[in-house]
Amino acid sequence: MDSTQVEAVKKPQSVLRSAVNMALGTFSSRILGFVRDALMLALFDRGATDAFVVAFRLPNMFRRILGEGALSASFVPLFVEARRLDRDRGRFLAGGVYTVVLCVAALVSTLGFFFMPQIIDFLVDDPRGFGAIPGKIEQTVHLAQIMAFYLILVTTYAFFTSMANTLGYFFWPAVGPTLFNLGLIIAMVLPQRWFSVEGESLAWGVMGGGVLQLATVLYILIRSGELPKLGWRWTKSVRRVFLHTAPGLVGLGVFQLMTIVNTMFAARLGEGAQSFIYAADRILELPQSMVAVSLGAALLPRYSELEASGNRVGFLKETEGSIQALLHLMVPASLGMWFLAEPITQVLFMRGQFSGANAAATAEVVQVYAALLLSTSLSRILAPAFYALKNTWLPAAVAVAVLLVHIGIGHYLVDALGLKGLAMATALSSALNLLLLLVFFHILIGQIPYTNLFKYLVRHLPGFIVVALLCGWGYPFILSKMNLWTSESVARGLTLGIVVFSCGYFYILGPYFRRKRRLKQRAKL
Repeated sequence: MDSTQVEAVKKPQSVLRSAVNMALGTFSSRILGFVRDALMLALFDRGATDAFVVAFRLPNMFRRILGEGALSASFVPLFVEARRLDRDRGRFLAGGVYTVVLCVAALVSTLGFFFMPQIIDFLVDDPRGFGAIPGKIEQTVHLAQIMAFYLILVTTYAFFTSMANTLGYFFWPAVGPTLFNLGLIIAMVLPQRWFSVEGESLAWGVMGGGVLQLATVLYILIRSGELPKLGWRWTKSVRRVFLHTAPGLVGLGVFQLMTIVNTMFAARLGEGAQSFIYAADRILELPQSMVAVSLGAALLPRYSELEASGNRVGFLKETEGSIQALLHLMVPASLGMWFLAEPITQVLFMRGQFSGANAAATAEVVQVYAALLLSTSLSRILAPAFYALKNTWLPAAVAVAVLLVHIGIGHYLVDALGLKGLAMATALSSALNLLLLLVFFHILIGQIPYTNLFKYLVRHLPGFIVVALLCGWGYPFILSKMNLWTSESVARGLTLGIVVFSCGYFYILGPYFRRKRRLKQRAKL
């Protein structure tokens, strides 16, 4: 690592700049991710996409637990602490932790491969829905076994990314998923006659994309001289990481279990339910990953630095500023998801084998997710604060309580309202999680200035109203004019683009240019 890079680690860039760098990298992957998902839903029938979605959720769940969930939250503060004392100590700690992670990932992948039929039967063999379709269970097992060892690739990528972020690298690690999406796109357009089972190309695309994704962050660590060296080092520092990880595994892992619970609930419903939930998740993840996930990842090292230096005032100011930045972008995004749920779904996915009825079913979920967006995004900012304090047991306890509530209300709402009920149960559980985190943040860390946040929202209320009017009234009005001179599908895409651009201009660019003009006028005076 040269002197410039060392200095970047010693004097970390601001949270906002780090988040912007990550968001820019993430943007390319999300755009290509939509291309990937649109192709998948258009080229394959709902049986194949349902099977792939269920099979892919298993390695994804373990990836978030082992790689970028509990382990990352526990490892980063201790890695920062070790590097403050000595660079070699930090590298030694990373090597010891990664060796354990790699062994666990290999063990889980191997067990998953051999016991996959039993796992899939347990998850989705419901005679009311998924299990009632002949051959669907076997198809899902086949795809899941191909992707079983993807866990090793993606867990390594996630762990290396947490190291790279701590060292001040945010953009290129965030670009890694772009290469993953590219690998999957290439695989799905290959001749299907090359594969024995429909959807098999998707599974092999995941494996190829995983290799490409890992190459990005691997290159960064090799070039900076920070690549962890394998070796069984069960030292006191390594034990501390996993001691802090244990409750985090329960806490953050519970939310991945919630995804599995939702998969089991969706298995009660008809064909396509898994795919509709997946498509709605993709729409939710675009604003969430661009802002909340980027902020959360950038906040954890920053929180850790502030806590290590005993700067609690700075800790609270960082939290307030991050919440304001998040609300500034997420409130209009939530309004847009609510009013434009069906147009967004139609423009992104309604082509090929993804019909208008499929789009309508997905849009119902997206509307509910508009509320979910705010609560999950705010939770992404609050949770790293507890991890920076090395308090991983409290988010774990909160998560267990939320999961139990989710199972109870989900069981009732799915039977009563079907797919929309499942989305509502998820949104209510997320709101409860946010409420509990806010209460304990106040008790253990300090008072968030809610009055300042309320004033901030009031100041931006005119902008929120403009966004709501443009989405709720402007879209159907412009669409009616567009339909007069072009085809319906083209009209939807153009109208959605006009409305989104108009919202961005009147809410963000317009005020920015007005402030710039006022500053110039004051300078002249």
